[in-house]
Amino acid sequence: MKLNHKIIFLPVMVMVVIFVLGLFAVEYQVKQILKQKFEQELQTLSSFALSSITTSNHQFNGKEIDPDFDLLANHIAKASNARISYFFYNGVLLGDSKLTFAQIITTENHANKPEIIAAIANNSGISHRFSQTLQQQMVYFARFDRNSGFIARIALPENAYSQTIANIRWGFTLIILATVLAIIVFALFAIKFINKTTVSERKVFEKEIVNRTKELTLLQTMTTMINNAPSINEAGGVLANILPKLLANYSGALYIIQPPQKELSKITCWGENWPKGARVFNESNPQHDDFKLTCAPIACIEANCNDCNIFLEHCYGVNLISNNALFGKIYFVNLHEVVNDNTFHVIQQLVAPINSALANVQLKTKLHDLATHDPLTGLYNRRYMLEAIDKSLHRADRQKSHVAVLMIDLDHFKNFNDKFGHQAGDIVLAQVAEQFRESIRLEDIACRYGGEEFCIICPDTLLNDAYSLAEKLRTKISKLSLQCQGKQLDIITMSIGVAIYPSHAPNGHDLIIAADKALYQAKSNGRNCSVASQTETKIRSLS
Repeated sequence: MKLNHKIIFLPVMVMVVIFVLGLFAVEYQVKQILKQKFEQELQTLSSFALSSITTSNHQFNGKEIDPDFDLLANHIAKASNARISYFFYNGVLLGDSKLTFAQIITTENHANKPEIIAAIANNSGISHRFSQTLQQQMVYFARFDRNSGFIARIALPENAYSQTIANIRWGFTLIILATVLAIIVFALFAIKFINKTTVSERKVFEKEIVNRTKELTLLQTMTTMINNAPSINEAGGVLANILPKLLANYSGALYIIQPPQKELSKITCWGENWPKGARVFNESNPQHDDFKLTCAPIACIEANCNDCNIFLEHCYGVNLISNNALFGKIYFVNLHEVVNDNTFHVIQQLVAPINSALANVQLKTKLHDLATHDPLTGLYNRRYMLEAIDKSLHRADRQKSHVAVLMIDLDHFKNFNDKFGHQAGDIVLAQVAEQFRESIRLEDIACRYGGEEFCIICPDTLLNDAYSLAEKLRTKISKLSLQCQGKQLDIITMSIGVAIYPSHAPNGHDLIIAADKALYQAKSNGRNCSVASQTETKIRSLS
């Protein structure tokens, strides 16, 4: 049985059972009431029939049959619809409303009838039996008057109140049928409405599930892409691409604390409502994480925000925490909606996995930097240099281009350290590294080879260009004016050896050796100069 049928069938069956039980209970009670009323009616009518004899002007004689008895019985019977009979105490029938006078004369003696016997003994008697004369089950009630010796008997069909019971039964049946029909009709409408509502709610629920699944998929994709991002900047690009799909009505920006100044630096922003001139600053102390967001009036105008206070009222920032320390903030803004508790909860849930993913990227970047960078100069270390030179050579092979290597050594640096101390030496190394970063191309790779030696890898660079870069760096370094603890330091000079792949070496290892030999030659030439390698390789020349 289908659920819809059960919804109709079960209430109907319950109602039918209740009504049937109620019908039996009511019928039983009505029967008892009607029976009592019926017997009371018989008693009253029998008393009236006896009193009619004594109040009549006719002098009745019980020793002989008098037609007036039959006439009186007929009058009372017409008024009551009951059968009226008169007897003398010896059981002789004197009159009967259902019999003619001739039939009365031939009727047998009724002295042995139970109601007559009971009436003579107790003044009244009742019996239920079948009437041969009327051919139906009757109720007989007899009353005896001891003064006159007359007995009045009232007879009514036993089913006189059965019709009333039948009417009640049919009435209840009609009520049951009407109720069942009403329940069925109501149930059908209710089921139709419930099905319609259920289908509608299911569609809404399924749509919510689909949307939520898309959001979770996007969120999972975003966190995966952030975790796989090699740097925080690329992670910010992922955020700027996916967050607008998760929070379509919100603009925002990602800020990360940049050492050593411990200032929040904008990594990326998204949406049309984020002001171009918005900035975050620490208004109390750089050592505290009390960062404030501000947006200049001009920037507000550019971002279609006429009031900076409105922007700040609609903006919500979430701290990015790693190891109980603040490392950044993500801001969200919707100029048409103030952040409420529901939006706050959604943003918090959204930012939680982003926080973890960004923290992982920062940790990964930090570990990568520790593994590939020199902590003093910030340049790549020797290990990274060896990997980078092999990659550059493979790329050069594919593109049929050249790779230049500059081996650099600071002249007399040991004497410099001995004279000014290692602190001054560290300052010189850091400043030289800074000059390298400012002078080379983005694709060039500057490395600290060890001690006061440096190496610069220049992809897609010919010998003349490499030599020009070497001279540029040498001249720039020689013009540095450095101080340590208020003391002027000596001029720094350096010697540079230049080698080109594949002209001077067939592989990375030999290319470094060739550049190192050129460096040695520069030192032999009196230092503070650049020398190109004179080594020739038998590999094909890429001129």
